[in-house]
Amino acid sequence: MPFPLARPSAYGTVRRVKIVASDAAAAFIRSHGGTLWVWLDPHTWVGGTVYTYLQCATERPGTTRATRRLRAARRPHTFHRYDADGYTIEFEYGMFGEPAELHLELKRIPRRRVEAYWNGAVFVGDDIPPPDQW
Repeated sequence: MPFPLARPSAYGTVRRVKIVASDAAAAFIRSHGGTLWVWLDPHTWVGGTVYTYLQCATERPGTTRATRRLRAARRPHTFHRYDADGYTIEFEYGMFGEPAELHLELKRIPRRRVEAYWNGAVFVGDDIPPPDQW
């Protein structure tokens, strides 16, 4: 279900992030505390960032054994809150700014978890348009 959310940007304008969550993902988030934490996971090689993924968990990064093992969860984060249909998204988008859409899907292998996609794509970037512009 799409949930457009208004959020003021650093420049005083309002950008809209459309949260596109499957019913299974939304139910999973609600049943695991009602908050999903989404943060950037940059992968570097020879000093430069090669690509950036999104990591997410139903607990704050670095507070549980499951998230302490994630390299990107151990660095400091600045989260922005988005309220959706019965749950909350705490989203860190870093220097990229907000995407047009944040897609949430429930994955089951190797364990049940929610995966987030930047404008429907696996990688994060300002140059990735929303799916309706593909």
